[in-house]
Amino acid sequence: MKFNKKKYLSVAILSVFAGQTFAAGLERSPQQIDALFESGTYAEMSYAHISPDVQGTDASGNHVSDFAEDFQTMGYAVKTDLSPSLRLAVIYDEPYGAKVKFEGENNFIATNLPASDAHTRVEVKSKNLTTLLGYNLNKNFMLYGGPALQELDVDVHLRGLTYQASSGYNNSFDDMAVGWVAGMSYAKPELGVLASLTYRSEIEHKTTIKEDVPLADLVGFDYSHSNKGSITTPESVNLNLQTGLNQTTALFAKVRWVPWGDFAYYPPVLKGVTAQLGAAGGKGLPLLNYHGDQTAVELGVGKRLSPKLAMSVSGLWDSGAGAPAPTLGPVEGYWGVGLAAKYNFNQNVAFSLGGRYMWFGDVEGEVSDGRIVGNFKDNNGYIVGMKLSYASK
Repeated sequence: MKFNKKKYLSVAILSVFAGQTFAAGLERSPQQIDALFESGTYAEMSYAHISPDVQGTDASGNHVSDFAEDFQTMGYAVKTDLSPSLRLAVIYDEPYGAKVKFEGENNFIATNLPASDAHTRVEVKSKNLTTLLGYNLNKNFMLYGGPALQELDVDVHLRGLTYQASSGYNNSFDDMAVGWVAGMSYAKPELGVLASLTYRSEIEHKTTIKEDVPLADLVGFDYSHSNKGSITTPESVNLNLQTGLNQTTALFAKVRWVPWGDFAYYPPVLKGVTAQLGAAGGKGLPLLNYHGDQTAVELGVGKRLSPKLAMSVSGLWDSGAGAPAPTLGPVEGYWGVGLAAKYNFNQNVAFSLGGRYMWFGDVEGEVSDGRIVGNFKDNNGYIVGMKLSYASK
């Protein structure tokens, strides 16, 4: 039994970093559910600081300085065994986000508005609370599932020549909606093996959307500034694989797929006025959409250096969500590296610290009518994350 316990620890050392990232679409977290697979009673809290550097030139050749602002995310999770075959986990994360503000003298700055309101700026915030119930079919297989409660808060201000007659457009809403999660896992602790496949449903937010639409004012389109509308965050699939090589070393792989190519946000007034003007064959234009699906891969190795200290190193790749990319986050995926360490203060309490560095793919930026409005290349970013965890087996 002692030998098997050491084998199991080779899997446990891999959970040393929360995994926040600057990824395709609006994604800021891969929505992992690692806490569900912990033994006994478990709790954690995590923090990540994300610092992307995205700059380039606008369609007129003006320099566009770094407009992707730093932001922070938090995560919490608790897990307990209800019976020998039943477990419960509650996981909080912040899966979607954006924080953008254009500065300087370029086509993303309006010259006919007060300085305090002249900048194109976007802020997207989200909160996700997932409750999972896991049932062990036998000593190896587990089925799990449960609801996911999601809050989405959006605030958009478009300014400057880039947006032509839509310069001055504003959009905001705050809504809460529910989706669901389901999956299955296979574990063989004596070999350090853990595999899981998790599906998250899309979540439709039906809410009141506030809009100021200069284009509608210009063409005499009659509208209310508050209207019922909807936006749907995409479904996703996560595949995680881990295997022990020996008592102190393990390999891991994480693959995530998100169909961002199916995502499009059509605010009611913007869609109505652009449809009336014949845009997109009379269907109207979205505020935000993407051209491709996202696939993200992380491959790494974890090593226990001592009874108290473990480390992992990984390579990262993200396909992005197609090109050209919207000006909200004009990058086409990334390559990256990650390094993390976990220190066990005692048999119950551990502290993890990790970092990632990413090289973003070059891409042209576009607006929803298809015009290319900028070129963004040679960009990068980094993430620093930490986690405090408690486990009682």
